[in-house]
Amino acid sequence: MMHLFRRLSWKLAIVTGILVCLVVLALSVPIYWQTRNTLEDQLADHLRTNIESISEKLDPGLIDFIRKYSAGAIYLIDRQENIFLVAGNRASAVQSSMIHKHEIQKSRAKEIAFSPLFSDASGKTYKSVFKVMYIDNTSKIVIGLDADARFLKYTARLRRRIISIGIIVLIFSIIAASILSQTLTRPLRQLTKFARDIGKGRAETANLQKRYDEIGFLGKTMENMRHEIDQREKDNKQLIASVAHEIRNPLAGMQVNAELLLETTRNMKEIHSYSKAVTKEIANLSNIVENFLAYARPIESTLTSQSIRTILEEIITNIQQDFPDHIIKIYGDGSATIHQGKIRHAFFNILKNACESSAPNTEIMISIQSKNELLSISILNRGQPIPVEVQSQIFEAFFSTKTSGVGLGLSISKSIVEQHGGKILLARSDSSGTEFVIQLPTG
Repeated sequence: MMHLFRRLSWKLAIVTGILVCLVVLALSVPIYWQTRNTLEDQLADHLRTNIESISEKLDPGLIDFIRKYSAGAIYLIDRQENIFLVAGNRASAVQSSMIHKHEIQKSRAKEIAFSPLFSDASGKTYKSVFKVMYIDNTSKIVIGLDADARFLKYTARLRRRIISIGIIVLIFSIIAASILSQTLTRPLRQLTKFARDIGKGRAETANLQKRYDEIGFLGKTMENMRHEIDQREKDNKQLIASVAHEIRNPLAGMQVNAELLLETTRNMKEIHSYSKAVTKEIANLSNIVENFLAYARPIESTLTSQSIRTILEEIITNIQQDFPDHIIKIYGDGSATIHQGKIRHAFFNILKNACESSAPNTEIMISIQSKNELLSISILNRGQPIPVEVQSQIFEAFFSTKTSGVGLGLSISKSIVEQHGGKILLARSDSSGTEFVIQLPTG
């Protein structure tokens, strides 16, 4: 699950959602409180006007008369905090006098005091205002006035609607951001894979939609770069092949003459040793030229299904002429669609390296397994491991850890395997041995 949050698309969607949520909150909360405070202030002004009007128009003598006889319909509170006159909803008046003692005491200091909103048992909402009124020089009462504040419920509805709209906007913004991010990150992922394949030297044409933005420009630039790299590689290989061909013809004549010289000087010990050395070096040069040609020549289009075990057995027979004391064993079998001559060259290079790296009388183990339409060939030797610092370079052309050779063996093998649609990798190289794995499409 965590890998989803490492994607740019999800990060962009989450950040966009958070920003939208913050914007909705920043806009809706002030609107809600401003609306509520405005309406409440209007209610307070209404109460102020009403209570001022009542206090001016009420006759103190009449109030004294109502207090003495307990008759009337107005909301009055005496010094003992008792309600002695109620006009209207007596239940709300009683409740207000009980829960708003602080506001009542505040009004006795010759101030108009407002209570916070409260609800009665039926759920109706009220707001109260209190003001002191003098009956005579020694007696004073508090006038209380309740106002129905049910219309403030519309502010609650406004709040709920703002929240609902905010949630809807947030959901749609996340969806829109996800769609937008996908339109950005999908081609970026394709370009990343394309660039990685270019780096590995086996990139094909990028399957990108035609775009006219920066991503489209980047894709077009990378495609042009791939064409230029391919063309440069073709030119280099053609140059190598041309040079190798030019060297090959005179080298063949030199090899024939060297062999004749070697035969002629058989009875001349010193000259014969020189001739033998010349013949050996010419053979080495011939092998180098063949490697150059194998590196430069493209694979033929004719591929057939072949038994890999049979090809390996033929290679082992040839290799053991130079390494007779090495033990090479094959386990398993399988077929792959290959060009026999090319794939033989690739296996020969790897097995030769394995023999050169391991001591005589040590086993070189070859395992062949088929899985998921891939044939896996593992070649393991118990020789000296490849140094860790150069393991990433061993498949590069002209790189070698040996004192002899031009460093094309593994590079040629890699190129041949990849031309077959497979891959070659160094599985491990440590004190337990060095293992190369070749994967080919099954035949």
